[in-house]
Amino acid sequence: SLTSPSIVKAVLSTATPNRFTSPIAKGPTSLGSVKTISRSFGLKCSSNHRTSMAMYKIKLVGPKGEVNEFEVPDNQYILEAAEAAGVELPYCCRAGACSICTAKVVSGTVHQPEAIYLEDDQIKDGYMLTCVSKPTSDYEIHTHKELDLYSPSK
Repeated sequence: SLTSPSIVKAVLSTATPNRFTSPIAKGPTSLGSVKTISRSFGLKCSSNHRTSMAMYKIKLVGPKGEVNEFEVPDNQYILEAAEAAGVELPYCCRAGACSICTAKVVSGTVHQPEAIYLEDDQIKDGYMLTCVSKPTSDYEIHTHKELDLYSPSK
């Protein structure tokens, strides 16, 4: 029969070789420890590999005055932190390319280099995109501010 195990084995063994079996591409266990690799390059390696991150207190004020407060690490987007805290915020692209998740900073600061949708004057006026903003201090923001971007009185 054409599907005998020996024919299947022959076909499989003549298939394109696995590119990950090359001696150049080694798995993490074959490389050794970070400490060993660091020493081989003349680098000092601490035994304490913990990374500390800042935690900031966030206060979200919704369109009807509802308040949600929780902590956010400095390496997490505000939208993600809100979702983790069980707070529903509007969003669409998660890339800073639309205005659905617009909020306004009332106090504090955020870092949002990926907020490509917002104009510089809108950012100076305190507008931010929760999907691509990370905290740099404790802050308060008012959510659901997309329509404010387009109103003449801001």
